[in-house]
Amino acid sequence: MFGGQVGNQRESKTAARVKLQRSVGLAKVGFAQNGLETLYQSGCAKIMLPKSYCAIPEAIIVNTGGGLTGGDKFHIHATVKAGANLCVSSQTAERIYRSVGGQAKVLNSIKMGAGCSLEWLPQETILFEGSALNRKFEARLEMDSCLLALETLVLGRAEMGEVLTSVNFNDQWRIWRDGKIIYGDGLRIDAQALDKLSQPAVFGANRALAVLLYVAPDATERLAEAKSLLRELNVETAISAWNGMIVVRFISEEANMIRSAIKKYLLGFRGRDLPRVWHM
Repeated sequence: MFGGQVGNQRESKTAARVKLQRSVGLAKVGFAQNGLETLYQSGCAKIMLPKSYCAIPEAIIVNTGGGLTGGDKFHIHATVKAGANLCVSSQTAERIYRSVGGQAKVLNSIKMGAGCSLEWLPQETILFEGSALNRKFEARLEMDSCLLALETLVLGRAEMGEVLTSVNFNDQWRIWRDGKIIYGDGLRIDAQALDKLSQPAVFGANRALAVLLYVAPDATERLAEAKSLLRELNVETAISAWNGMIVVRFISEEANMIRSAIKKYLLGFRGRDLPRVWHM
């Protein structure tokens, strides 16, 4: 234990003396009824537009940095104008590596016009031991916009026997409709909270969780359908609906189980398969 403390102190001093290179990425994608309107990318953030037989265009987020660590910044901005549709996903799971100083900062912002739909379906985020991440998801909708948004979190690499003992994670969601905030949610996990996660009233033995938000004019009418789809899954779920929204939460001991459950649920709820990157 003493040797580990000395090692960490040496590493921190080295980081203080040497200015470490950090990744910075910014990408913007925008669609109108007649197709792609905006595509901008810089740094480690890229947007790929694969050919798809689906009627809805797909935009795939790529982080060429291969993951994030303390001090990295990653911003994705998606815009869908009136009457347009878009599905946004990610090339692979996002890995948050051990930090030797500071937090990685991620901002995902969405702006939607009237009568449009956007699906935000990135693959899971994996927190490594010692990782630090501050993430924000912000969406601004019109009254008749339709948003389907997913975020999946995996605590540690189970296949490597990793158990998190030190992590700093702060995740904030904010949704506005017609300029008024209608949804706010947050999850914060630090070293102190990790000691309590295994309690039955918190996570228990579970180490993978997800939130799926559906905001649309027909949300109330689709609640019974959503509940029916959840009964077919082999992971724990909870669902609630109010004010034109459905919120579904998934939790499982294993990342592959929650991924499989989400795929099955979305296949039924969306009525079509997920982007091809989810099967690679």
